[in-house]
Amino acid sequence: MKKIALIYKNRENQGVITYLENALYHIFEGYIEIKSYFISELLPNEQIEADAYLMVYEDMIYQLKNHISNFYKLILLGRSIRKEFLHAMLEIPKDTEVFVVNDTYETTIQTTYTLYELGISHLNLIPYDKESAASGKYNGIEYAITPNEESLVPKTVKKIVNIGYREISFDTLLKLMRKLDLENDVVNRNLIRHLHTIVEPNTDYHDNYYNSYLKGKLLNRVVDNSLEVIVMLNENLEVVYFNEKANAIFETNVNAPFEYIDVELIRGEDLKNYPLVLADENYIFEKTTIKLMDETIGYLLNLQSEKILHDIEINLKNYNTKKGLIAKHTFQDIIFKSDSMAECIDMAKQVAKTDYTILIRGESGTGKELMAQSIHNYSNRSNAPFVAVNCAAIPETLLESELFGYEGGSFTGAQKNGKLGFFEKAHTGTLFLDEIGDISANLQTRLLRAIQEKQIMRIGSEKVIDVDIRIIAATNSKLEEAVQKGKFRADLFYRLNVIPVFLKPISQRKDDILSLLKFFLGKAYSNVTESEKKLLVEYQWPGNIRQLQSASLYYKTLGKFPEYLYEIKSRTAADSFEPAGSAKERNSDGERTPVDVNAVFQKVLKEIYNATQAYHGIGRSAMIGNLNLQGIKISDGKLRTILSDLEEQGFISIKRGRCGAQITEKGIQYIKQVQTNLS
Repeated sequence: MKKIALIYKNRENQGVITYLENALYHIFEGYIEIKSYFISELLPNEQIEADAYLMVYEDMIYQLKNHISNFYKLILLGRSIRKEFLHAMLEIPKDTEVFVVNDTYETTIQTTYTLYELGISHLNLIPYDKESAASGKYNGIEYAITPNEESLVPKTVKKIVNIGYREISFDTLLKLMRKLDLENDVVNRNLIRHLHTIVEPNTDYHDNYYNSYLKGKLLNRVVDNSLEVIVMLNENLEVVYFNEKANAIFETNVNAPFEYIDVELIRGEDLKNYPLVLADENYIFEKTTIKLMDETIGYLLNLQSEKILHDIEINLKNYNTKKGLIAKHTFQDIIFKSDSMAECIDMAKQVAKTDYTILIRGESGTGKELMAQSIHNYSNRSNAPFVAVNCAAIPETLLESELFGYEGGSFTGAQKNGKLGFFEKAHTGTLFLDEIGDISANLQTRLLRAIQEKQIMRIGSEKVIDVDIRIIAATNSKLEEAVQKGKFRADLFYRLNVIPVFLKPISQRKDDILSLLKFFLGKAYSNVTESEKKLLVEYQWPGNIRQLQSASLYYKTLGKFPEYLYEIKSRTAADSFEPAGSAKERNSDGERTPVDVNAVFQKVLKEIYNATQAYHGIGRSAMIGNLNLQGIKISDGKLRTILSDLEEQGFISIKRGRCGAQITEKGIQYIKQVQTNLS
């Protein structure tokens, strides 16, 4: 515990004495012990023992000659004022005569000098003393400035600016800290806080202390021969230190790096592995806020060439953010009302906190990627990359290189410097593999090893790379059947299907339909009639949420829903179809009767059912030929209408190219039901 002797002439102003003691205790907290001494009460040779002495007036030094043994420890108590009172003084009109009033004439002179020194030069400051005032010399003066001594201000003064008790100056506190050897983080933090609250003339001295402190902090952390670009800023974004690499990059503007780097990035939250382009070269930017205890005092900026860091930290969160490799949605974005969806979300939240592989199952359009993003953002990896890959959208010849990356020149057309794969881009985060059932057998083998061993190897490389990722897969196909038919590896299926999450189609959670519609339509929802709402709920929505959203856009644009919603009970697409050679069929009496519309639909569906194989279905030309052989004459345009209607109902899927139309599981069940009814 350091001892401070605070020395006054007498005890006359106890308020000031208490205020100064409290101010010192606030700065030095529990490191000091203060004792006040009064010259008027000291015995002739009484010795004052302390680690530092603070005297209030300069002329006291002669009176202390017989009471202090070491004058090196003696400090004159400098005073200042708080910033908050500066504005009130500056508002006083220019050239106004103003009294300065304090408890003694000596302190009044001190206060007057301090005010002039701080730049209050637009006023005619007059130190107040009772004798001059009694002579009537200063009659008519309407303003007075006083440090908490309002009772001493003449009654004739109309406007008093009370600047409060004067504070201990920064210079005094800094000298005291160093003489007491208390240059620790706590005291420095308090000293810097104090500096921000007061007004003092010697700003260069203060800045030197402030910047030197920051520089000392920096040099303790960084070696001189660092390969990184290093810049240290103070709280006002002024450069206090930079190394040679920084000088080479910023050139003449090294003192203003925010001309290259957004100020919001510097003042915002701390950054790590953030991509920046400087002088046409890619850098990885890191920003650390320098704090003294809980006080921000500066910023440390580090930049390193991406080329140097490439093999150290390949996948960088902010780089992936720039590329859009992020999860935008959370569980709060999922619109639902049904109990089944609530149960699904509850389960997803539980498994999100684990690192287990998740397989999201559900028909197309049920929101599998929305669920995957929500799981990622609810997980412990939420701050890491989220990389989504649609395995069906990327050609098989490219999918392998996209997933695992490649070295430069490993094949024709490869980038010169190689390319990172999705596995590496998702490092520390989540890799979402959508339409997982569509990957080839060869790729299934590589994928299994990557998931099992948590290691990958780029194409054209022999180097094994460790990856720390969480796999979320999704499919709308029945992988169990694919496994039985040998189209999908059983061991991969079981690696993926650790925790299955099932998303039911909206036809099985009708409570969600109107909630989703209200979200899609917004204010336009109030225009939907009750009969239309009933139709919407009764419709089966083979395209699920995606189809419902499309219908909502249709309604917002045209003021009505698509025609298929109003024709749920009477499909008219084939009403005019006729058998070959006649517009009507003839019965046993020779009379012609209309064609059975449902029969036409069933025959078309049966043709697709008979033609559907593992990898292809049937095209329209072959279908028209087969129907003609059965006596049904149909044009290509009318057949397109029927196929479109069947696809809307979810009975078939239509793919481009030679695959043609293929029957779905729903269509197969419908055909079987028709056959059962006929039997």
